[in-house]
Amino acid sequence: MLKRLLNQLKHSISFTYFYTMKEHLSNDVFMSELTLMFHHARDKGTVTLSIKRYDGRKVPIPKTRTKKGKIVKVAEPLPEPETFSCLLRARHHSKTISSVVKASEVVKYQAQFAQFLRSSMDGLRKEKKPRKRVKSKKATQ
Repeated sequence: MLKRLLNQLKHSISFTYFYTMKEHLSNDVFMSELTLMFHHARDKGTVTLSIKRYDGRKVPIPKTRTKKGKIVKVAEPLPEPETFSCLLRARHHSKTISSVVKASEVVKYQAQFAQFLRSSMDGLRKEKKPRKRVKSKKATQ
């Protein structure tokens, strides 16, 4: 009975959203995990980084519901936060990590992050440029 109930809950959308939501790492732990990701991707692989504005919301934005062109339920807008934060995400293969940086710490963290990226990009390969062939003029005269 309990297994059946859990299976039904796993398939519901709200439970799936809550169940898959992961906690954000602290900034120091994020940097150490990111270092490991870059180390693993040094020989082969990529690390994808994304930075975006984050307002602290953990629920989806409510939408106005319509049925056959008529409004059934009007969505109430969520309140705007006092300050926004930065959401950092990194992905290597199937492992994903994320961290939130508060607005007051952004400048310090950005300098630390830039220094980290400079030190981690030493394993990049130079792209080989194709050589242009210069057509010589034939003296046909």
